[in-house]
Amino acid sequence: MMDARTIRALVGTDDHPELILRHEYRSTAAELRDACTSPERLSRWFGVVAGEPSGVGSEFTVQLDEDTRAQGRVLQCGTDALRVSWIVDGEPPSIVTAEWRDTADGRAELTLHHRLAGRDEIVTAGGGWDDVLSVLDGVLSGREDDASGSAGRAAGRDVWRTLASHPLELTRTIDADRSRVWSAIASADGLRTWWWRHWHDVSIVADVRVGGAYRIVAPGASIVVEGHYLAVEPLERLAFEWRWSDDDGPTADEAVELRLTDDGSGTRLVVRHTGPWTDASPAESYRQGWSFTLGELAAVLAAE
Repeated sequence: MMDARTIRALVGTDDHPELILRHEYRSTAAELRDACTSPERLSRWFGVVAGEPSGVGSEFTVQLDEDTRAQGRVLQCGTDALRVSWIVDGEPPSIVTAEWRDTADGRAELTLHHRLAGRDEIVTAGGGWDDVLSVLDGVLSGREDDASGSAGRAAGRDVWRTLASHPLELTRTIDADRSRVWSAIASADGLRTWWWRHWHDVSIVADVRVGGAYRIVAPGASIVVEGHYLAVEPLERLAFEWRWSDDDGPTADEAVELRLTDDGSGTRLVVRHTGPWTDASPAESYRQGWSFTLGELAAVLAAE
């Protein structure tokens, strides 16, 4: 069974998808770092490691199971992050980043970011990461016998399969340069000028940095949208978790990415929204909402 404490996000593009998983542990950031860099600790939850992934430039291999072997090379190794190039059994190379931090409630959070070379690996890679992060939970809490195994991998693959099945993508051309559009989408002050401006009780907070949180509340409509920022590339790209809560409860494992490019004197804004949707109806519902909301953004910027 998959752990409900894992938050998943599928961002990027069809050609270059990115998987992001966040999991909270009853542990410390220092302990997570050791679990991610010590060959002996890695063998207890990830695979048998030859070499030591603890210094920039170091190379290592991992026997993930009887039939699967991976090669890695450390690109970054610090007190709070490890980034490696990653090749599994001849598949195209990819990049994996693990970051760990202590949380305010005395636990620790591990964020896993896997940049893939193509969409064909989404389901296998996502299911595998779901499985090993759950096994790591058992190791850190002294329950190593509670390994997820094949059932956990199958459940994880099912989730990632739905995440990849019905993405929403829409494009809007806005009569404003990228600097103005970026200011409007990447700050709380900017968002307040256009987001849900048809309601008069909306409150917005946004800490626009990777790992920072945002929260948009419309009390009169009983709607909250919140999450954490996943990618912040000024003037080009903004990605974030999307957790929508209303009278029906919250959504899970949804994510939004906004990409900006020049379009003459204006800006081409592409919205990509993913979620664990078993059919296209949620995407079509969101299409209506995003079309209206982006129309508000365009109208406000055109009037300035």
